[in-house]
Amino acid sequence: MIATVEHIRKFIFALVDCKNFYVSCERAFNSRLWKKPVIVLGNNDGIIIARSDEAKQLGIPMGFPVFLVRKIIKDNDVIVKSANFPLYFNMRDRVRGILSEFTPHLEKYSIDECFLDLTAFPPDQLDSYGRQIKEMVERCTGIPVQVGIAETKCLAKLANKVAKKKPELKGVLSVYGNLRWRERALEVTDVGDLWGVGPAYATMLKSNGINNALQFRDAPEHWVQKKMTIMGARIQAELKAIKCHSLSELPEPKKMIGTAAGVGVLMETLEEMLQEAAARAEEEGWKLRKENVCAKEMVVWVSTNPFSADPKHNDAREFTLPVATNNTSVIAKLAQACVKEMYKNGHRYKRVGVHALTLEPANCVQGDIFVDYEDPKKVTLMRVMDQLNQERGTGTVRIAATGPTGVSRTLFQNQSPHYTSRWSDLPIARAC
Repeated sequence: MIATVEHIRKFIFALVDCKNFYVSCERAFNSRLWKKPVIVLGNNDGIIIARSDEAKQLGIPMGFPVFLVRKIIKDNDVIVKSANFPLYFNMRDRVRGILSEFTPHLEKYSIDECFLDLTAFPPDQLDSYGRQIKEMVERCTGIPVQVGIAETKCLAKLANKVAKKKPELKGVLSVYGNLRWRERALEVTDVGDLWGVGPAYATMLKSNGINNALQFRDAPEHWVQKKMTIMGARIQAELKAIKCHSLSELPEPKKMIGTAAGVGVLMETLEEMLQEAAARAEEEGWKLRKENVCAKEMVVWVSTNPFSADPKHNDAREFTLPVATNNTSVIAKLAQACVKEMYKNGHRYKRVGVHALTLEPANCVQGDIFVDYEDPKKVTLMRVMDQLNQERGTGTVRIAATGPTGVSRTLFQNQSPHYTSRWSDLPIARAC
């Protein structure tokens, strides 16, 4: 792999990473949570999906069932919050909006990470520019971030991790054009912390005497490619400041879209199952419209609690629509018909899932000469429904099939208010 110095130096990447994002979103609106151990739980308050630094220091693991750490929580007064995804998604969009003011070239890598293209900026000003980014995001959103700047994505990711772990760097590290800083950052980074190196590869590398990123970069190229395929070779090249991954400003279209949140209160009657099927279809329709796609082939499935002593029952039904659609009403009717076929009396169900297996772009759906085109009024209805739910809060307008209350059966017992997405939850400032 050959690259000239000029080719290498014309690329400058920055990775902006929000620190403990879900916890930081909670703290942005509740100052009582600062400097206290906080954890955030996923759907039905079952799994730990975020931790503050204070909670990490107590040994609370990520992705762990909360009931297994109840004693640690009680003994250390750990604050437990239920996930508030509308708030988190809104705060994510606010952070991205601020970042887009620094550069129009931005890759939305994950909910709490963004890659930025800073190629147009003078190299000697990168550190101060990174600090401006950090200060602006934190001042406007209350979300603390770290910034890593380098010649490649992999090096930017590595610089970001070092900035996170070294308090003296104050959350910003630029290794662009600085060989001494780059070598030091590679040396202090465990090989298992490298972007794209999973636990299995990390174990293999350490068994061969490669413990840090510097040793991995300097390993024989043919050996790395033999052991880790072309993906490992690209990681190694990026650590040598040779760009292999470009900025992806447009996300790749999704191949499948699905929803299958478990319920907190198990479902026993057919009526409950049908309401849950309609609720999942409603969410599925919204996701499809958000991605501007329609579903052609779908699957609906049901399952009982696999960890319960109750009788088990898992089943699924696939169907193909004559014309692809993202209309919630159509999807809900078909999902309910499938659930009626699969439902068995005497079982307590945990989940109903609705997944779109084959997608078509909404603006070029393949028609059928034997099926009438969808009524334009229904398309308008879905658009208005989405707009109202976005402006007034999720669940403002729902289809009647979800039940008389339209309230989700998913448990969020310790959820904070929807500060940014529901008018009734807006924070109130009082002047003394």
